[in-house]
Amino acid sequence: MADSWEAEAGVKALFLEGMGSFTLAGYRLVKTNLFTQTRPGGQIDQVGQRSAQGVEASLAFTLPGGFGINANGTILNANFDDFTGFQDNTPPGVPEQAANLELSWTGMDGLQLRGDLRYVGRRFSDNANQFRIPAYTVVDLSATYALTQNVALDVRVFNLFDQAYAQTTYSDQQWILGRPRSIDFSIRANF
Repeated sequence: MADSWEAEAGVKALFLEGMGSFTLAGYRLVKTNLFTQTRPGGQIDQVGQRSAQGVEASLAFTLPGGFGINANGTILNANFDDFTGFQDNTPPGVPEQAANLELSWTGMDGLQLRGDLRYVGRRFSDNANQFRIPAYTVVDLSATYALTQNVALDVRVFNLFDQAYAQTTYSDQQWILGRPRSIDFSIRANF
């Protein structure tokens, strides 16, 4: 049976009379007696210990005129601490850096606009760290218009610059690509 423990310490504060907030935290997470399977249908291996330690931060501002900024990011170091043949390697699928930035504007009779930038750092697709998946940055845009108090129209543009990127992997060398540039329209209703 897998076991785990976590230690975390951080600070959280408001500033500018509540118009801004930030968080900063450091953590260490250890998991023992895990099982891993690199390929679907492949051999299952036991991992003695896997750990991650890192720092997370977030910052938010509510600005005059209906504008807002939200940002967050993490830097981490994940390792196989006790895994025969893969000691000190980074577990597959774990980016060592990630960050998000959202700019928003709310105003004009129920209209809200948002721009989101998402960064995911490089990852590996295998326990041996031989197959590296490149980092990527994607920009999404969205607009919401409240038609009534209970009905809203949403328009979202995903991957504005049509970046080709690997969202996840299927095996060591097979990548599942992220969504290409696309537009979604939807109507939401609350009852």
